[in-house]
Amino acid sequence: MSITSSFYDKNAVELAKQYDGLCFESVHQSWKCYWPQSGSNVLDIGAGSGRDAKWFDLLGCDVVAVEPANALRELGMRNTGSSVSWFDDGLPLLNAVKSLSLQFQLIVVSAVWMHIPTNQRQPALLVLDELLSPEGKLVITLRDGAFSDGRESYGVSVEELEAIAADVGLVVCHISESKDVLARDAVHWKTVVLKKACIERK
Repeated sequence: MSITSSFYDKNAVELAKQYDGLCFESVHQSWKCYWPQSGSNVLDIGAGSGRDAKWFDLLGCDVVAVEPANALRELGMRNTGSSVSWFDDGLPLLNAVKSLSLQFQLIVVSAVWMHIPTNQRQPALLVLDELLSPEGKLVITLRDGAFSDGRESYGVSVEELEAIAADVGLVVCHISESKDVLARDAVHWKTVVLKKACIERK
């Protein structure tokens, strides 16, 4: 188990309370125009406590949730109930998800990308592109701000993501910036929405 996965396991209860203290609408407001429609297949990668997966489920989506930290995943499964399909899986391979032979109208990679080593990001995007439906949206949030609690992270930027995406046939169609919803002054976020075919940036 990696240092980061171990951190999420050991602190699962505290982290779940923190995550669940924030509503989906406030965390993801910046890409509201891309929120899914009822009936969409949604893949939530790094699903944590299940807050977002539960929101998608209540919206009427068919939700697959991925969480590699065992303790967090167990809490998430209790939170969402059996209507959400949970898997012990993770980037860059997502072998369990690929075995489902599904494509998704929405894939959300929220507060995860900074934990993916730089040399694993292109393979990860190749897999995500494979799982994305022809008209689907891939949402990736980028954290600007280091961790002080031992979690491993690697530098991220819109420019790097855009370049890697272009190499695998994905294009950026939306970029937004937001303050940290936990009010951490040293942390800021960018949200990048990608798709297979370019649309006008909003």
